[in-house]
Amino acid sequence: MVDYAIMMVSGEEEKIYMGIITAIGLVSGGNKVYMFFTMDALKALTKENEKIMLNNAKPLKYYMDNLIEMGEEDVEIAACEFGMKVKGITEDQFIYKVKQSGVSEFALKANEAKGVLIF
Repeated sequence: MVDYAIMMVSGEEEKIYMGIITAIGLVSGGNKVYMFFTMDALKALTKENEKIMLNNAKPLKYYMDNLIEMGEEDVEIAACEFGMKVKGITEDQFIYKVKQSGVSEFALKANEAKGVLIF
């Protein structure tokens, strides 16, 4: 069972950063988090995340790495199969342990969660 289900859809840098930083905050508070990346947000799971940077912030990869390290057993990362197909992203492009999944799994996780966030 997850405490929070987060759907990452947007490729906008601010939204990707805030989704990941929010997940870090939730995990550090002892919550289990399920993150479902689709469409343009999938780039956060690839080497492209090294190039994504907000002013006065570290590259997105730094925050993703922290989330993965801190979350270990408490964060599950899923990539949308449909989004992968639409964006031409293949499994070998992911630099993290990522589960390929469908929106139906997100719906199940969201249904059991105490909170659902969309970025």
